[in-house]
Amino acid sequence: MLSPGLDDDLALALRLADAADEISAAAFTGDAVAHELKADGSPVSAADLAVERRIRAILAEERPGDGVLGEEIGEAGPAGRRWIVDGIDGTVLFVAGRPGWATEIALEVGGEVVLGVCTSPVGGRRYWAARGRGAWRADGTGRAVAVRVSDAGSLEGGRYSAIPPIEALDPRRRAEAERLGAAGATWVPPLEHGALFVADGRADACVQLGGGPWDFAALAAIVTEAGGAFSDLGGAWDIYGGGPALFSNGRVHRAALNALGSGAGMNGG
Repeated sequence: MLSPGLDDDLALALRLADAADEISAAAFTGDAVAHELKADGSPVSAADLAVERRIRAILAEERPGDGVLGEEIGEAGPAGRRWIVDGIDGTVLFVAGRPGWATEIALEVGGEVVLGVCTSPVGGRRYWAARGRGAWRADGTGRAVAVRVSDAGSLEGGRYSAIPPIEALDPRRRAEAERLGAAGATWVPPLEHGALFVADGRADACVQLGGGPWDFAALAAIVTEAGGAFSDLGGAWDIYGGGPALFSNGRVHRAALNALGSGAGMNGG
């Protein structure tokens, strides 16, 4: 049964996305952005932190009893009902002055992700979804357009993507992603996150080779509400395992898992 507050939660998530876009739009000029390197070698900019702090401040006012889990600042509050946030997903692109990055916002209740928003002011790009409400994107004029996964039933002749993009991977990880191509699918270079390509039918499957819950949660909600599937390579719904993980149109999910070498069917997503 749907949570009676889900529509209010989604409205709040979209307000959070508006606040995030204001900050990221001001920081992104299309030129290189100053940044530092974290302990794992990944970049972080002032905008990553500013967006996450702003979202946390709004949530402290609007949902003081909720928890928050963010990539840069960490975990606070209860885990039973919490917001999962990535201030800038795709910081590598952001600091290089390239489009393709976004802010990710999700709400997890009782261990289930019930809504997700992926937003970027570059081109007015925004996707969102809530449990039982379907998946949507902004069309650039303010209208909401429903999105739906493809109806492809086979990897043979299908389309696939990967995050990070194939050209950015080392040879070993590139070979892992290209197993989908060996199964007959054609590589589709992602101009934004490949999971969004799956959500609106531009690709049939996307493998993401690593990430935290803030990288998976919102996109998993969007893809599944668009009629698709999400799982780790063992077939289980898991946003906390660190990846790799698979987004698909659902129809090719089992075949994609097998192609990626799991040898397992889909148990969740």
